Amino acid sequence: MGHLVVTQVREYRLHRMEVVDLGKAGFTVTIVPPANRGGVPREVTRDSTVVTLADALNRAKAEIDAVMGPKPAFKPRAFQR
Repeated sequence: MGHLVVTQVREYRLHRMEVVDLGKAGFTVTIVPPANRGGVPREVTRDSTVVTLADALNRAKAEIDAVMGPKPAFKPRAFQR
């Protein structure tokens, strides 16, 4: 029987998250920093707190937020004429 591998790429705060879903065999989430940051791709570690794919994506976002610093405040723009 053949195996199905699903690969997805998501952008988050200038970083790229590559998600590989292997079905029942598991999944991997790799964080690829932008080229101008000079970092190397790293895989999100799986431990007792990372059980599902959603947990892994949230952990990846938290790691990116830690590197990038706090998100800029939202500034509502008024309509101008």
